Amino acid sequence: STGTVKDLENAGCALVVNSNITEDNNVAAIPLKKGHKAGTLKLIVIDTREVELTRYADLWLRPYPGTEASLMAGILSAVVNNSLHDEEFLRKNCEGWGDFQRQISIINLEDIENITGVPKDKILTVANIFAVAESSSILYGLDNVPKEQQRSLVQTLADLVLVTGNVGREIGGLFPMRSGANE
Repeated sequence: STGTVKDLENAGCALVVNSNITEDNNVAAIPLKKGHKAGTLKLIVIDTREVELTRYADLWLRPYPGTEASLMAGILSAVVNNSLHDEEFLRKNCEGWGDFQRQISIINLEDIENITGVPKDKILTVANIFAVAESSSILYGLDNVPKEQQRSLVQTLADLVLVTGNVGREIGGLFPMRSGANE
């Protein structure tokens, strides 16, 4: 992880991707629920399954199974194409931003909508909420993602926290949720 679980309560946005946190990692779910209940945390769940957190979520995206990496690439593209990225963070901390920007900007959200079944307007909404929050976190699991797609999904999630400058902050970042709390 690039942050601490106790700080999740104070994040502006938490994006939970393919993780049944309340069942597998309840220690991480508690601060999410507390922050959401306090009204300080926007909770977005991306999962093909209906998990407990979907009942708390401000937004639940339910992509077709096996299309999660494509959906995340669409969200990343929306951040870049709508100039929601953190230019200063990228200039100071990342290499190859220009090439990456050119590659990601050609993603067509109508194509992503057709591939994933998630409407374009919801993709844009997630991109906007995640990118404009003071601090954002991604909590993810891989238990229901096909093995051959796991690497590209994790890379896209890492790219999203980098492009939005949510790495290296006290609050925010990337949190892998393993299948068992003590794993």
